[in-house]
Amino acid sequence: MIGWNESIKKELKHCGENVFIANNVLFTNPSEVVLHDNVRIDPFCLITTKLEVGSYVQICSHTVLGGGKDQKITLGNWSFIGYSSKLFTASEDYSGDYGPVNEFWGSNKIYRGDITFGDYSGIASDVMVFPKVNIPTGCTVGAKSFVYTKNNLEEWSVFIGNPIKFHKLRNKGNVIKLSKDKDWLK
Repeated sequence: MIGWNESIKKELKHCGENVFIANNVLFTNPSEVVLHDNVRIDPFCLITTKLEVGSYVQICSHTVLGGGKDQKITLGNWSFIGYSSKLFTASEDYSGDYGPVNEFWGSNKIYRGDITFGDYSGIASDVMVFPKVNIPTGCTVGAKSFVYTKNNLEEWSVFIGNPIKFHKLRNKGNVIKLSKDKDWLK
């Protein structure tokens, strides 16, 4: 059945008010998840890492937030993750220099690091984000983009593509105005 899962909220480290979690969202470490007020996690999401989510955040369906319990993804207030995006706080070295398989079966080299979204930031649909990435305040990333640690993202800017590049500035004043408009929030 598709619907909202009220029982999982008791297993989370913290769950604020007005939080909606779809019945088929899978948390492998729910005791390492902090959700503040007004959060929505849509169906078919997989969350295998520590997670802290600010207020007024949406994580769209078919999203993967992965990498294990030792790293963390932090989403600021008024941030978002678009449909089918993938955020990885751990990634293996596939060069062949360290092994052919992951650490579960062998001893491949693993790159690890947290991912942080500033307030008012977000990624569109089908974006891939690798470890040690900071998406600064007000920054957004367009659909089908690839973001990794060597990208220099800037506040209140829109970035797109693979390789990622600056597209345009965001309307900071309007974004903040709408976030405070109680009529618009209805």
